[in-house]
Amino acid sequence: MTDKRLSEYKNEELLQEDPNTLMELFQKEYTCQVPENANDLRQAAMMLGRLTNAYSYVMQLSIQAKRAIREAKRAKKSKDEIDDAIDRKAVIDGFVDIISMQYKAISRIVTIRQQENEELKMTDGR
Repeated sequence: MTDKRLSEYKNEELLQEDPNTLMELFQKEYTCQVPENANDLRQAAMMLGRLTNAYSYVMQLSIQAKRAIREAKRAKKSKDEIDDAIDRKAVIDGFVDIISMQYKAISRIVTIRQQENEELKMTDGR
């Protein structure tokens, strides 16, 4: 387990990191509890903004990881090094999916909350 945060790494360093360490870094940084409701719309909006930024960053890293796999194969690196590059891309792509799912869940919760508020307005709270 590493004490460094994800933001303390350069992209090139992340793409050389042990796949298990990379997974730990992403878990610490991007695993968040999706709220069960959107009582605090301001907090939900902040979470959506953070997840949007995270998605963009991790997607960019995924593109770089794909390139790193190709470069490892062209440089005729060892099978273990190529497998590690593939594993790093799998970790990154897994977190692309996780971040996307979190975003969609929070967005849906916000939409439901807004619809509930509209219904209350239409019925004048009755």
